[in-house]
Amino acid sequence: MTTHVLDDVLLPTMTLRESALASNAAVMQAYVDRHGLLFAPHMKTHMAPALARRQLDLGAWGVTVASVQQAVVAWRHGIHRILVANEVLDPAGLAWIAGRRAEDPDGDVLFQVDSPAGVAAAATHGPLPVLVEVGFPGGRTGVRSPEDGIALARTAHDAGLELRGVTGYEGGLPGPDKAREYVRGVLAVTEAVRPLVSAPRMLLSMGGSAWFDAVVEAVEDRPDDVDVLLRSGASLTHDDGFYAERTPFGRHPEEGRLEAAIRVWGRVTSAPEPGLVLVAVGKRDISFDEGLPVVREVRPGGTADARPVAPAPGSVTVTRLDDQHCYLRATDDAPALTPGDVVVFGISHPCTVFDKWHRVLVLADDDTVLDTIETEFR
Repeated sequence: MTTHVLDDVLLPTMTLRESALASNAAVMQAYVDRHGLLFAPHMKTHMAPALARRQLDLGAWGVTVASVQQAVVAWRHGIHRILVANEVLDPAGLAWIAGRRAEDPDGDVLFQVDSPAGVAAAATHGPLPVLVEVGFPGGRTGVRSPEDGIALARTAHDAGLELRGVTGYEGGLPGPDKAREYVRGVLAVTEAVRPLVSAPRMLLSMGGSAWFDAVVEAVEDRPDDVDVLLRSGASLTHDDGFYAERTPFGRHPEEGRLEAAIRVWGRVTSAPEPGLVLVAVGKRDISFDEGLPVVREVRPGGTADARPVAPAPGSVTVTRLDDQHCYLRATDDAPALTPGDVVVFGISHPCTVFDKWHRVLVLADDDTVLDTIETEFR
């Protein structure tokens, strides 16, 4: 029996368009292959093992996570090549990492260090594999200068840790030019600490979802024995806001194109006065930290046979969200919106919409349900 999102599903609901997921995954893997990179997409975006698996099946090296808790989820689902893109100082977390190779000799769980305290904590658990993180002034983590990065690499090596390379994060910088300059500095640290890495190849890990083209440009002249591991996680679903404005594919359309896969569907519950419409979608259902949702479609009548109507730009605008309500401002040229109609929203910043849903529907282009995926946030 065919299930349609408008006739058979409780609203509000979050959906993913299968055709967009498939296209985005293929475009991104082709991009990293073309530029000779490795890919470990950031799983914290969605925490859905099924989505991670489809990227691994296309050739991803492994996954990136932000915490040991997230690494545990990935490991439990058979993903045993993991980069924890964060410092780990919690004794229980370090003990878990230390036990992975006993469970799977081919497993590889890496994490970052950016201080002597972090090195000392890790060293109490044996020769754990680490990357030295090099940041920038005002950034979130990482040592603040190349000299400190080189010194910390020596400290990690001398403490008996398995130094595997260097890492950084350019996404907090204001644009690709600053990002490119910063990544070149991190590459210089990578080259300087190469004698401390005993493995035949070393890693340079980089990559948010906004300036990864700057990463590619900055590492073009890297040594042959340096593998660049890109972490861009939002590329799989893309969005209609923050990343739509910043995606490298907008600056380099010849490289490919990403499509917004995420939609949140909600029903109009009230139109109490001219120009004001309330939809049963709120902060519990949709992201709002990097911009409010945008109205992509209206489905008059809100049933499967309703033909989609795309409002004229600016005619239907989200002005505010409560916990369970979305306020729309509708101009005179907006399509008529009455209780029972359905509004389909695009979102900005995928990372803060997935965590609101335990189950997400995957839709065909005719809005019938193909699959249900589960998220595992901790």
